[in-house]
Amino acid sequence: MNDVVIVGAGPAGLMAACELALAGVSCLIVDKRGTESTITRAFGLHARALELLDARGMGDELVARGNPLRTVYPAYASRVDFGRLDTRYPMLLIVPQNGTEKILRQRATDLGVEIRHHADVVGLTQGAESVRLKLADGTELAARYVIGADGAHSTVRDLVDVGFAGAAYSLPMLLADVRIPASEPPPITQVGTEGVVVTLPFGDGWFRVGAWLRKEERDPDFTRVREAFRSIAGTDYDMSEPRWFSRFTAERRQARHYRSGRVFLIGDAAHVNSPIGGQGMNTGIQDAVNLGWKLAADLHGWAPSWLLGTYHAERHPVGSAVLAMTDHLTGLVLSGSRLRLEINRRLMATLLRTGAGRRRILGTLSGLEFAYPPVEQDAHPLAGRRATDGPTDQGRLYEVLRAGTFVLLSGGGVPAPWQDRVRPARPLRATGPEAALIRPDGYVAWAGDHRGSEAALLKWCGPAHRTDLEGRHATA
Repeated sequence: MNDVVIVGAGPAGLMAACELALAGVSCLIVDKRGTESTITRAFGLHARALELLDARGMGDELVARGNPLRTVYPAYASRVDFGRLDTRYPMLLIVPQNGTEKILRQRATDLGVEIRHHADVVGLTQGAESVRLKLADGTELAARYVIGADGAHSTVRDLVDVGFAGAAYSLPMLLADVRIPASEPPPITQVGTEGVVVTLPFGDGWFRVGAWLRKEERDPDFTRVREAFRSIAGTDYDMSEPRWFSRFTAERRQARHYRSGRVFLIGDAAHVNSPIGGQGMNTGIQDAVNLGWKLAADLHGWAPSWLLGTYHAERHPVGSAVLAMTDHLTGLVLSGSRLRLEINRRLMATLLRTGAGRRRILGTLSGLEFAYPPVEQDAHPLAGRRATDGPTDQGRLYEVLRAGTFVLLSGGGVPAPWQDRVRPARPLRATGPEAALIRPDGYVAWAGDHRGSEAALLKWCGPAHRTDLEGRHATA
């Protein structure tokens, strides 16, 4: 019996498998597709997702494969300057979803994860200690936990009946990947009375183009995309060689619960939103990193009793906030009101000229400002917030996090009972509290006087003994 079966081999499912395998948890991915996906609906990675990928050694590799945009000119704002973010990755990285999947799949394979294709889940039964999955070919699989990462039309979500509240947008998007012989890339979004057109540069002469029109189209094709660009942008930029075309209906939905017993939902199985803002793949990757270490802690026997409950408590509000933001931006872009757009552009331009405005707007778009509620009422203000990268005597903090453990930032070491779960590091630019305990997902668990660090270790990392996967107790 596997510790965890992950249903779905998209970015969220692959990231979850990498997290679990890194922590020594046995996991299996099952995917109903027969081959690796060549479809690339998602197209961008924001700073926080890149930071988390950096915390597992994949951030720089992805940047090398993608097209980093430090300044973008979306329809809802005259200018958004990601280059002003305080992060190693001050950018929107344009990278096809299948490119991200390729790197994650290779990492999962290197960590020993099996990916089983042609595996269509049709049944799920939960018991007190395990979950059983039934596949369409009659095969049954058992696991301690199941992660549903099987997309917007998730079978796992339907089988645990947690609902998927929301609605589809009334009009579909037309998408294509094309060549554009432009020395300067066109604006990312342009709006007209007919709708909105989108142009995203992959960086190799290929572009993802889209048209979201206010009038229903019958049997649309690539020609209709070119016509929409001529009408809205005034030119089709001589786009040619369409290698992919799709008619896509966006939705805004969220599961009521991200957990049902021993089953968890991540990525599009938990939430879907408008593609405007480029948030979908980012949110799914962050779901996976949030859940992975918590499941591993439970399976290794040292998780506090409340820990697994924090997955829904932390990630559901983030999913709701992302959905509200992308729905608001979509309403602006598709409203047909040039006045509303102009008012919004001017408001955002004014806010982006202030420090607080930049932090709120850029922090929300990039994911850097999302924080989790602290576990303790009298917690330090940093508790639950993203840990900023910085130099330590062991390397950059996010390099130290690559082991997938907690990191105790302080001038001292880690007491012996927790050395299998926590790595010590001494900050080389100490400007914050005396000590801070950083979670494996790069958020601050606790901060304060170094004399309180042992109590924090006990609270977050379990007692001085641990139960291994076979149920034996050992003294660390």
